[in-house]
This record gives sequence, structure tokens and C-alpha cells, in this order.
Amino acid sequence: MILLVNDAGILIDLLKADLIEPFFQLENEFHITDFVRAEIQEKNAGHLDIFIQDRKLIKRTFTFEELGQIQLLEVKHSTLSVPDCSCLYLAEVLSATLLTGDGALRRIAEQNKIPVHGILWVFDELVRQCLISPAIAHKKLKKIMNINPRLPVDVCNKRLIKWRKD
Repeated sequence: MILLVNDAGILIDLLKADLIEPFFQLENEFHITDFVRAEIQEKNAGHLDIFIQDRKLIKRTFTFEELGQIQLLEVKHSTLSVPDCSCLYLAEVLSATLLTGDGALRRIAEQNKIPVHGILWVFDELVRQCLISPAIAHKKLKKIMNINPRLPVDVCNKRLIKWRKD
């Protein structure tokens, strides 16, 4: 089982694609910071609160001392927001994998030897664990590609071709 610290962008994409329920069926332990939860303002963001109440998504609040460590990260990495720094801090403390689509956060996490995955890894896992079919993955990835222009088109297209065949 992988411990995952979730950044807002991935969760927003999953909410928009109606994939949040299968996501939380993955065989992982999911964490979110209170900063990230506050950042997510989608119409259906209340779904996250259900998973928090059911302890499928563990929401972390921070002590005064931890907030100081997060603030130091923000000073050190001026390209990151406070929610980003809270994810970076929590992933390091938990020895967890960071789940993000943010390029700057990904680079800094990798520099700090923190494992990182993105939305395409989530799709791969959903299909691998038979939580969605390749056909559904194809449809939902196309939807997310229309919403999120930052995704690597060539890598997405390879998956779309594969899932269309499956």
C-alpha cells in the first residue's frame, strides 16, 4: 500500500471527471492537508468531506511548530504556495508519495527525493486495479484533457490509443 499526499489539482480533475469514488477505492492510504482542502472549491467538493468523515481521506492539520516548518519551505521555494508547501512537508514527514500535477512542486519534490505521481498514474492504477474499464478511462481522460491543458498530450494520446484497443 502506498501512502499518498494529495495536491489540489489532481483531486479537482478527478471531481470534474466524476472519478473521485473509484479513486478512493484504490489500494492506497490517502492524505490531504487542511490547506489543500480549503483550496478546493468545486461544486461537488463536498464529496471529499464524505471521504474525510469515513477516514478514507485523512485530513491533516498542523501544530504551530509544523506551520513554522511549512513557512520555511515557502520562503525557501518562493514558486510554491502555502498549500503546496504543506503537501511537500507532509509527504516528507510521512515518507509518502506526492500526488500532484503542478510542475514546480513536482520538481522540488523530486529534488528532495520524494516520490511523485500525477493524474496519468492515477488512471493507470484505476485500470490496473479494475476499478474502471479501459473504455471509461479513455472517455474520462479525454474529458480531463479538455479541462486541463497542462497535461502532456503525447503521453495522453498513447494511453488513449491503448485503451481504445482494450
